[in-house]
Amino acid sequence: MRLVEGIVAGLALAFATGVAAAPTLEGDTVDAAMIRTVDTGYGLGRVVGYGLEGPFVVVNGPTDGQQYSEHFILDIDGDHFTVDFLGQFSSGWQEGTVLRLSDLDFSPASVLTGLDVDTNLVGYTLALGADFIDIGLGETHFSGTTFFNGTFRVSQVTAIPEPTTLALMLAGLLGVASAGKRAQQAARSAG
Repeated sequence: MRLVEGIVAGLALAFATGVAAAPTLEGDTVDAAMIRTVDTGYGLGRVVGYGLEGPFVVVNGPTDGQQYSEHFILDIDGDHFTVDFLGQFSSGWQEGTVLRLSDLDFSPASVLTGLDVDTNLVGYTLALGADFIDIGLGETHFSGTTFFNGTFRVSQVTAIPEPTTLALMLAGLLGVASAGKRAQQAARSAG
């Protein structure tokens, strides 16, 4: 009977520590900014005064929509984002203009490994790291029907179990081994 109890306890512990939620940005504070990476006479860095002024919390709903001037609305949700362009912008973005999404801290512990893109925006560039995406808009043009949709590809970071978790797992394994050994000894004594 103790062997069965030990096995059940070990399996319960393994399932309790091994179940993971899908990676999401919901509840995370992310930063979205228009950045000048090339000085075209206006300076370098964050473009202020037109929207996307600072970080905001992703709530995974319609309130995530952030408008940048009269040019586009950015909506970041738990596992994807959309950029819906507004009106016509035939003169094009200046060279070195980037839409940067940063501080993308997916929970549970995950990192950005890629981006699946669906867009009709022509001429953009894309750069990404473990917690940021840069969409290069320099020299691109858009109209009211232009869109850019991105779905995050993330990988969970394999965490080293905490000492308490390791101790519980070890205790469970020792309990299973001990119960098995006692069962074998009882079987030998009876035989």
